[in-house]
Amino acid sequence: MAAAAVLAGCGGDGAGSDGPVTLKVLTWEPGGTEYWQAVKTTFEASHPDIKLEMQAVPFDKYPEVQGPYITSQSGPDVMANNAGLELFDRRGAYVPLGERAAEINKDLVTYSGACEGFDTSKECYGVPFSYQGNVLYYNKDVLTAAGLDPEKPPATWDEFGAACDAVTKSGKTCLALGLSGTFPAYWDFPEIARNYLTEDDIRGLLAGTLSWTDPKLVQTLEKLAEITTKGWTNKNAPSITMLPDGADIFQRGDAAFAGTIISDAVNWDAFGKALGDDKLGVTRWPAINPSAPLAQKFSGIEGAVYGVTKWSEKKEAGLEFITWLAGKENGELWVKHAKGQPLNTTVDPSLLPSSPAFKKIQELVADPTLHAGVMLSGPEADALARGWQQVTLGQLTVDKWAEQMQQALERSPTKQQGR
Repeated sequence: MAAAAVLAGCGGDGAGSDGPVTLKVLTWEPGGTEYWQAVKTTFEASHPDIKLEMQAVPFDKYPEVQGPYITSQSGPDVMANNAGLELFDRRGAYVPLGERAAEINKDLVTYSGACEGFDTSKECYGVPFSYQGNVLYYNKDVLTAAGLDPEKPPATWDEFGAACDAVTKSGKTCLALGLSGTFPAYWDFPEIARNYLTEDDIRGLLAGTLSWTDPKLVQTLEKLAEITTKGWTNKNAPSITMLPDGADIFQRGDAAFAGTIISDAVNWDAFGKALGDDKLGVTRWPAINPSAPLAQKFSGIEGAVYGVTKWSEKKEAGLEFITWLAGKENGELWVKHAKGQPLNTTVDPSLLPSSPAFKKIQELVADPTLHAGVMLSGPEADALARGWQQVTLGQLTVDKWAEQMQQALERSPTKQQGR
């Protein structure tokens, strides 16, 4: 393919008598600073002709920093984006991997989230190395203090509502939540949507063919609204971000539940260190419609995808780095330092954590479905968070929220091209 030829034609990128190539990498440091320090040290030790210069940006500020680089076609040689539509929306900034994608990713469980339409036979724009998705963490001590059984977390929506009432009466927050930024789209929306959407519907979200005025999506928004309008969350949820503020509420022991992710900085390891591994529980989000096809599934997706930028003059070095990211050595760094779920199948299983929470996550991820959150465009993700804030504050009805979501869909260039 032409893309492969572009990469292959870059030679050594100027390494040699002038010294090592310096590769600029834009990242929000998924997995934490310690992990990325290990990445830099380990990669450079085995690649003395390449040096990594990391630009780390907070996740909620990342689009503001990345956008001008893409507009000016300058800056980093390698950049991160979330798998799915966020990456597809920015695919013009990346060099397609062409026929080399399969070889680079040969040991990964999946890499379809880096490819157009989640189809590995189509163009792929980068490399993932972690598995990601949503679970509901809970604090066993808070449940016990509220008179609830810490070994039997609520499995249905009605049970969750009753648990929240009990927790609130005990003086704690039920669900730690922050609605500012894109977190609601990735962490909360998919867990409600699974009760109403089929996998074909989720693909309709990706294609932009499922209207936000469809009863299935309106019902999803109604249940999201219930979480805050019924008083199940912290009162300042509309004004704070989930990371770090919402997660901090849970880590301090001030909330019974937190809906977050299995990998990266706010996973089971961070919560276990804060609360004690024996106090931390993990479960699925409660089912609204237990018999729905996807209600008992895990919303799974590859984590951040790293690709080589089209404007880079060091494409071959960039390709070398992202190829290494997909490999066994980095997979084991991810487990050791980030305590995340690796995608690489050759990682030594003896290195996997023995935490009860991690073991429970292994049960949950064994039955995955498509992650509805990564099917949303940037305008949709923004409208979801803003609308939820306004509904919570009594400034917007759910029907108007659905209309705003539809308008956001119609402002989404990638989805309009596919319709």
